[in-house]
Amino acid sequence: MRNKLTDHEIDHYGTNGFLAIPDLLDESELADWREVVDAAIDGDLVRQPDGSNPLVFTQRMNLRRASAAVKTLVEDPQIARLVAAIENIDEVRIYFDQALVKEPYGLPTSYHLDLPWWAFESDHACTIWIALDDATTENGCLYFVPGSHRLGLTYRSPSVGADLGGIFAAHPEAAGLPPVSCAIPAGGCTFHNARTIHGAGVNMTPGRRRALTAAFMPNGVRFDGTLDLRSQGNYLESLSPGDLLQNDEHNPVVYTRSLVGG
Repeated sequence: MRNKLTDHEIDHYGTNGFLAIPDLLDESELADWREVVDAAIDGDLVRQPDGSNPLVFTQRMNLRRASAAVKTLVEDPQIARLVAAIENIDEVRIYFDQALVKEPYGLPTSYHLDLPWWAFESDHACTIWIALDDATTENGCLYFVPGSHRLGLTYRSPSVGADLGGIFAAHPEAAGLPPVSCAIPAGGCTFHNARTIHGAGVNMTPGRRRALTAAFMPNGVRFDGTLDLRSQGNYLESLSPGDLLQNDEHNPVVYTRSLVGG
């Protein structure tokens, strides 16, 4: 697994709010990820969350809580090390993981922000999206709006499929920023900041487009009162706004940067 980024890649992420790299996993690792994720998705270990849209994608959240094999993959410190590098943070907690499968002829995923759905505020939360199949313009690759993470947007999309461009009506200051498509090969990945506008295209093919994602947050963030029950379950109901999100069962620390630059 690739465990370092170039200065140019880190600068690109900081400027644009996203980064695509084609070579996170080698062929052997990709085969292992596919086997593990497929087994977890098909094993009746988790259910589709309420409110998901099967016409847009099949969604399975927090596979790592049901599958030790998935937990090993998404909590790999090498992944969190990349997050620490691009967000320039010293300690990283995992927030949640999810499999997203755009089924044959699946509808597009509307443009949206991640952070308004989550239970905390931070400029340095980040998601990695790992392609388990080639993600192409034909089968629903991701699109990002460069620089949108700098605008302080707050729109919470009512769904992932009802209104493709609703966020731009809510935030016209972003409407003139042209999205960028990020086709990547299987084994590649994208990173995006939780304040970056992003969406995904329609799957115009008879094949599935599988991906596994994991969201990360800096250590030390605090609960903002948002009951993100789909990703965090009833745990949040025990908290008061301002409490630290430091439950090591739900959100363990997965990487700590050493003082000597580790």
